[in-house]
Amino acid sequence: MDSSFEQKKPDASYVGDVMKMSKLGKLLNYASLVKKQTGKSYFQQLSEIARLSSHERHLGIEEYYELGVFDDKSYSGRQKFDCVGWKASYEIDKNLNHDYWRATANDKVLNYALLQHYGFPIPDTFATYSPNRRCIGSELSLNSEKDLEDFLLHSLQFPVFIKPIHGSFGRGTYSLISYDAPLRCFIDVRGEKVFFADLLESCLTRQYRGMLFQKCLQPHEEVQAMIGSTTSCVRIIVAMTKEGPKIHMAFWKMARAHNITDNFCMGESGNLLAWVNKNTGSIERIVSGLWPNGTEVPRHPDTQQELLGKNLPDWQQATSMCLSAAVHFPGLKLQHWDIAFCRQGPVLMELNTEADLGVPQFLGRTPFLDATIKELLVNT
Repeated sequence: MDSSFEQKKPDASYVGDVMKMSKLGKLLNYASLVKKQTGKSYFQQLSEIARLSSHERHLGIEEYYELGVFDDKSYSGRQKFDCVGWKASYEIDKNLNHDYWRATANDKVLNYALLQHYGFPIPDTFATYSPNRRCIGSELSLNSEKDLEDFLLHSLQFPVFIKPIHGSFGRGTYSLISYDAPLRCFIDVRGEKVFFADLLESCLTRQYRGMLFQKCLQPHEEVQAMIGSTTSCVRIIVAMTKEGPKIHMAFWKMARAHNITDNFCMGESGNLLAWVNKNTGSIERIVSGLWPNGTEVPRHPDTQQELLGKNLPDWQQATSMCLSAAVHFPGLKLQHWDIAFCRQGPVLMELNTEADLGVPQFLGRTPFLDATIKELLVNT
């Protein structure tokens, strides 16, 4: 065969050049869109990008566009220098949250055990799979693969929400409603099949370090009327100041009916984000994604309910509970609490660190860095 007709694998340098060209094309398109939208010339954009990227916060070129920092109506003058992207998010988290405290947030068994000890409402975990025999409290303890297999086949209660002890971004989570024994598969809330072998393999994934099996929460009636029956948490960001914990920002991660979790994934999941007034619990802005593809959404696409101006129920109770819980984690100066608004009242779903701070900044059209955060950074 003539070797000239053989398919050759492109070398790494070629692939890299193609990716660079693709990125350059995207950025040129962004610049053109901004010029049309704001009248800001290419030179003005480039000058602004240069100043922001060389600043101590190191805002990236894509972040300048996708987080809407180019918009002078949202960020005027010096405010742009208080905007953060992923690099600054990492540095802020690194400076404010001590490494030896991270396990109290990221390890769900430890976090739930602490919260339960202090009397805060948490999801009802009825079984924990842990090869190291760890558990939150008095739930069923599954310690071996055989224990886990027997439990999944014969004792699993429905509906059930399953999530890893160590996990993020919704990976390894399941929301199951039934089991089809002849097919050896589970059915999830979307009506999709989850085969037993696949679920077992996921539960045994080493990096998850075990699994939690929890009763599904029932949304507050007002929440269900607004967005449906999905469990969609409000993220409350708390700054641990010298005067005590203070709510910095709040936003609602609205899950769509076709998704198991409320993760936003920069808009790729199809879920929505809503900016919440931290004082009143009022919904002030809803987006489907980042600029330029994201749009502002006045009503929920599944329920068709108008959402702007609506108030979350039990807001003062939720924020008071969040602030009370925050004091038990003093080594985490910047805390990200996920709270579910349920029929029995607000429930603390989990505590997070290492969050992307640019997303709530974009949502609220306000720089993440304010006097409170700056003071924390100076004094830590």
